[in-house]
Amino acid sequence: MKVVSKLVDLELHIGHIKKNGDHLLVYSDPERSMPTTIHIDAQDVFSIIKVLISSVGFWKFLISIPWLLIGFEKKQRKSSKIGTKTNDPTTDKKWDPWE
Repeated sequence: MKVVSKLVDLELHIGHIKKNGDHLLVYSDPERSMPTTIHIDAQDVFSIIKVLISSVGFWKFLISIPWLLIGFEKKQRKSSKIGTKTNDPTTDKKWDPWE
């Protein structure tokens, strides 16, 4: 998931989700992104569901998921045939959230 605003440009990879009282806590994957915790309460969940149900873009995306997955699998197979070692020095660079 990527969050872009005037204040932040953050790529978040979800590590795990935990229930704490009446909130959901979504934790980022500590190995792939900045440590981040998202607090979601029941009202937020209902608001998100209401927006998703009424969004044409969401339904188009949901219907296109099988084709997106097929394209992803083809890309993975192609990259595994080519090999993972390249001469491009930028592939060895770790992601820096402050760049």
